[in-house]
Amino acid sequence: MKIAVEKLQEKEIVLHESIPARNWDLDSNDVKFIKDISLTGKFRKLGSEVVVDTETVVRRRITCSRCLEEAVQEVPYTFTLNFALGDIREFLEIDEAVREEILLRFPMKVLCRPDCKGMCPACGVNRNNEPCSCQTGVSHAAARHTDDT
Repeated sequence: MKIAVEKLQEKEIVLHESIPARNWDLDSNDVKFIKDISLTGKFRKLGSEVVVDTETVVRRRITCSRCLEEAVQEVPYTFTLNFALGDIREFLEIDEAVREEILLRFPMKVLCRPDCKGMCPACGVNRNNEPCSCQTGVSHAAARHTDDT
């Protein structure tokens, strides 16, 4: 998304753009960005700065770090970008700054939902879908040892 510097004013200018997710190279092993990235930029000139309030929505297919199930998520991001007017030539382009903000806010572990119960490390059951039949509070190695004696 870019705007000509000559168009920047104190009055807000709003631009909308849909960007193919593949253009921003955001994918990782457990996250694939799907559909278009929706970007809205509200540009205004404040003294010697350009302030851009952004609203971005991404859609991604993830593999949950706890239960290993796939999920599709729609994630909104809002942030403000500041640019020194003296550093801008003919056009202000914000795509790379928005991409960096999305990457900086990316979670270390992606979850299908905040309350994901994950998989039982012993029996492998997905505890979101069914209760675990393992004994609570007893390690599986200790339970096997007790059964063998």
